[in-house]
Amino acid sequence: SLARPDLEEIDPLNHHLARQNRIRVEAEIVRDAALSASGLLARKIGGPGVRPPQPEGVYAFTQNKKSWVTAEGPDRYRRTLYTQFYRSSPYPLLTTFDSPDFQSVCTGRVRSNTPLQSLTLANDEGLFELARGLGARLLRESGKDDTARLRQAFLLCYSRLPADAELNAVASFLETQLAGFRNDPGAAEAVASKDAVDPAIAASWTSVARALMNTDEFITRE
Repeated sequence: SLARPDLEEIDPLNHHLARQNRIRVEAEIVRDAALSASGLLARKIGGPGVRPPQPEGVYAFTQNKKSWVTAEGPDRYRRTLYTQFYRSSPYPLLTTFDSPDFQSVCTGRVRSNTPLQSLTLANDEGLFELARGLGARLLRESGKDDTARLRQAFLLCYSRLPADAELNAVASFLETQLAGFRNDPGAAEAVASKDAVDPAIAASWTSVARALMNTDEFITRE
C-alpha cells in the first residue's frame, strides 16, 4: 500500500492499480491471524462447526437459552470460518468486527473502527489465550536471546522486522512487565499458562504478545 511518489502524481486515484488499498482484514481473519501467530492454528479442512471460547452471558437476552460447550483439543483452534453462528446470538468477536448478521443479503461488508474492537483485541478470552500461546511459542522456538525473540515476534505478527526504535520500546516494555510480575507472583500465575516453568517470564512475554496483537497493523492488510 506504500505508493511511489511519481505514481501518486500520475495516478492519484489508483485507477491503474499500481498499489493496493490498506484495509482492515475481515472479522474471521482477525482471529485467524492470532491463531497463526500463536502457532496453535489447526489446519484441518472441512467437517462440522466448532465452538471456540466466547465471553460469558452471550445468551442472557435470547428467547431460547443455548448451551455453548467450548471445544477442547484441535477443534478449539480451527479457523474462524468453522465457528458456529446463531442468528439470535452471534459470536461476539464476529459482530464486533462487522461480519454480516446472516439474516439478510450482504453485498459488501462495512469496515468500522470502534473502541470495542480494541477492547476485544486486548481482553477477549479467546484472543488472550492466543496471546499466551504466542508468548509460549517465542520462549520455546526463539532461543534464550530476548532480542531474537522480539524480532521473531514482529515477523510472526507483522511479517517484518522491527525498526530500532520499535525494538527498544518493546524491550523496555518487556523489562517493565517482568519486574512487575516478579514483584507479584499471584498476577504472574494468573497470566502465565499452567505449565510455565517460570510464571513471571511467561507472563511478561504474554503481555508483549498482547501488546503486539492489539495494534492497527496486526489487523490491517498492508
